[in-house]
Amino acid sequence: MNKNAIIAIVVIVVIGVAGFGVYLMIQPVHNPNEVAIVFATGGLGDKSFNDGVLEGATKAHTENNINFTYSEPAAISDYESMIRGYAAHAGLIESYALIISVGFDQADAVMAVASDYPDQQFAIIDMFIDPTNYTNVASVLFSENEGSALVGAIAGLTTVTGEVGFLGGMNIPLIRKFAAGYFWGANYTYNNFTNPGHYINATAQYVGGWADIPTGKSLSLGMYTGGADIIFAAAGRSGLGAFEAVKEANATSTEKLWVIGVDSPQMYLGCADPDNPAPPTLCLTSMLKRVDVAAFDLMYDAVVGTWVSGLKFYDLSNGGHSYEINEALLTLPASVISTVATIWTGINNHVFVIPTDY
Repeated sequence: MNKNAIIAIVVIVVIGVAGFGVYLMIQPVHNPNEVAIVFATGGLGDKSFNDGVLEGATKAHTENNINFTYSEPAAISDYESMIRGYAAHAGLIESYALIISVGFDQADAVMAVASDYPDQQFAIIDMFIDPTNYTNVASVLFSENEGSALVGAIAGLTTVTGEVGFLGGMNIPLIRKFAAGYFWGANYTYNNFTNPGHYINATAQYVGGWADIPTGKSLSLGMYTGGADIIFAAAGRSGLGAFEAVKEANATSTEKLWVIGVDSPQMYLGCADPDNPAPPTLCLTSMLKRVDVAAFDLMYDAVVGTWVSGLKFYDLSNGGHSYEINEALLTLPASVISTVATIWTGINNHVFVIPTDY
C-alpha cells in the first residue's frame, strides 16, 4: 500500500472518530430525575414551607427511590422560565413525570406553561387551578384556618395579658386564613376557660414579603411591646424574625413571652442554641401544615401512575394539619391537650365552623 493510500485511510478514520464524538455529544441523555420542583421565592432554609416540601421529596427519594431536581427562584419573574425549562427538558430524552410548583404566586406561570405542554403533568401547592381548562394540573390546598384554630386555642389557654399577635408574610387571603383560625381559637378558649366572658385583644402585622427577617423581627418587637405575650408567625423565612424578637423581648419582659411556629416543627428554634436544642424553648408549639405529605403523595402518584389532575385537599380529618408536641423541650398541661382534642373533634364533626378571613 502506498503512502498516499495510508494517509487517506488515516484521515477517514480520524474523521469517522471525530464525527462519532460529535454524534455522542449532541445525542440527548436519559433524564436522571422523575420529578422537578420549583420552590417559592423564600428559598430553602426557611425552616417552614419550602423546607417542608423538600422533606417530603427527600422521603420519596429515600423510601421509593424517586429522584428529583429543583430550582430556587429569586423573584416571581423567574417562575415561568424555570417551569418552562423543565417542561422542555432540553437535552433529555424523557420528560419529567411531574413538575411541582410551590406557592400560590406560581399560578400564572403554571397555566402559561401547562397550556403549551398539554402532555406534561404539573402540580401546584397552595393554589387552585381549574382542571376543566387545565387537565394536566393538580392543585393542592389546605385548611390552614382549621390547623391555626388549634394553636390559637393553645394561645388562648396560655396568655396572661389577654393579648395575642399574628405576623403574616403578606396581607393576602391565604395568610389571613391563618390569622382567622388563630384568632378564633384564641377567643374561644380565652372566653370559655381562661377568662370567661372576655375576649382576646388581637393584633395582626404583615411583613410584605417572605424573606425579610429584620422586618419580621421589628414588627414582632412592636407587638410584644404593645402587650401581646404570644405571636403566631406565618411568614415564611420572614417569620424567623419573630423568633429573634421573642428572645430579645423576654430579656426585659415581666411576663413570659412566646412565639408559635408554622408549617414545620419549629419549637427547637425557640431554644438558646437551635443547633443543639435543649429546654427551655420560647416556642409554645407550631401549626403543622403537612406540605411534606403533599409533596410525597404527588411524587409517588406521578411515578407509579396513579396521579390525577384536579384538587387534592388536606385538612384535619386526613392528616393535612396538626400541631407540634415536643415534650423534650416543653410539656403542655394535660388540660390544654384535652381541650385542643375536643376542639379538633368538634371541627371534624362540623360542630365548629372556623372562619376563613377576619
